[in-house]
Amino acid sequence: AFRVRFDGPFPQAEGLYWRGPVAWNADGRRWQAARPDQFSGLVAVPARSGDAVSYEVTLEPSRQRWLFALDLPTGTPEKDAYLTHDFQLLAKEPIKETRVYRATSAPAQNTGDLPEEQRAAGLALPANVTARMRELVAEWAGVSPGPAAVVQAGLRHFHQQAFYYSLRPPRLGDNPADEFLFETRKGFCEHYASSFALLMRIAGIPARIVMGFLGGERNPLGAHLIVRQSDAHAWVEVWLEGQGWTRVDPTAAVA
Repeated sequence: AFRVRFDGPFPQAEGLYWRGPVAWNADGRRWQAARPDQFSGLVAVPARSGDAVSYEVTLEPSRQRWLFALDLPTGTPEKDAYLTHDFQLLAKEPIKETRVYRATSAPAQNTGDLPEEQRAAGLALPANVTARMRELVAEWAGVSPGPAAVVQAGLRHFHQQAFYYSLRPPRLGDNPADEFLFETRKGFCEHYASSFALLMRIAGIPARIVMGFLGGERNPLGAHLIVRQSDAHAWVEVWLEGQGWTRVDPTAAVA
């Protein structure tokens, strides 16, 4: 997918989340990006609160517009690219040939207050949310002192119950989140991210899905990181008071 050369030491492996598309809208079967008019006027306001990491990316042509950047990018590297309100780094035109760009990211950031448009989108629920999904969240909320504790209760559920990671999960029907949570319990990162995001929204915690890549292979001869298509990953961001949008990776909680 791309290669990366860092200006300084390599970041820790557990922090190598490469940000790409962000999905906001769920219809009960799939997640989609925001509509073009959904967040008009909103802009990203990076609030750097950690050590900045600078690097150079050599991106293979994808015919898409995403310029993958380490979570979270702090600005726009080139004139023909821009940073969206949800921290997607986008080229203005599809990438049809190998592209080299520089970027800077700050791993720890407080994204600040939540615009009302984002809050509404981050809490919207599809029509096929079931009673047992609501009952599960009510159990967590009943023993949790606040939203952050509810998030941790959700992660413990995936860790302690009989969930399994599988690239060959059973086929799901008209209500994939409910079937996955209570019946099949086998899936890959998209299954865990999708169901976790819906559960957080039921709990009243704004949530969205981020897709991109996780990790990479260090090349000891070239002193760079190789990120492959097989490193593709999806995770969740929840909005917490005093922290802003916070990354949560439910797939990592699976035993």
